[in-house]
Amino acid sequence: MSVTRLQAELDARREFVARLEQERTDLQIEVDAFRQAYLARLGAAQAELESLELHVAEYRLRNELIRLRGSALDAAKLEAEVDWQLRGRREQFAGYRESVRQAAGAAPAARPPADPATQRDLKSLYHDLAKRAHPDLALDEADRAARSARMVAINAAYARLDRAALKAIAAQLDGLAGDPLPVSAGQLRAEIERLDGVIAAMRAEMAELNQSDWMAMKLDAALARSRRIDWFDRAQRQIEARVAERREELDGLIAVFMGLVRQAGLG
Repeated sequence: MSVTRLQAELDARREFVARLEQERTDLQIEVDAFRQAYLARLGAAQAELESLELHVAEYRLRNELIRLRGSALDAAKLEAEVDWQLRGRREQFAGYRESVRQAAGAAPAARPPADPATQRDLKSLYHDLAKRAHPDLALDEADRAARSARMVAINAAYARLDRAALKAIAAQLDGLAGDPLPVSAGQLRAEIERLDGVIAAMRAEMAELNQSDWMAMKLDAALARSRRIDWFDRAQRQIEARVAERREELDGLIAVFMGLVRQAGLG
């Protein structure tokens, strides 16, 4: 294949990386906005439920350990074993609780409204910037670091629909030298192969995002809204019902635990 043909293929790959980045960014913005809305409205109730479920798991484990080991355990050993087996789950819950706390004090994540013409202009501007600044189009680590910093600023401006900020970044890029592209057939083939790997990774990341629990809930909420159903209100009622069930279950497990403690002489 000629160098000219290879150069055209490379240009097409770079164009495709920029388009995928725009699609991925739009997808992430939508999911992040829904996640923040969920945490703001339902986060506290969900945290209460997850706290109860964690306590249920703790008492189930305590009861199981006492039944298995009985008087061979003392209170300190019992709690050490519970901590060891459930440490990951406790840390996960602590992280979720922190996310709820942050969401409660954060500004709404939803993008401000924009008319279709403005949105088209922003998408075109973002696409051009992604072609010029995407880190995966860097040819060395120093260039990657510089591109990564620019891409953070580009994504932040795009998320808030800040056309002026995107234009300012474009002006900065206009003053920089163009990318040093491969020139030999071997270099071009190697870069095409590398970008094929980048494209595959980006597609996999987008697929994972599309299959995430947050996306499933977002789509369910959109379907409910189309039927004039308040999805968040319905979810709130469902969480409250599960909270009541878990409280009842926890009370029963604690009663069993107290009886086992007395039988094993651990009190």
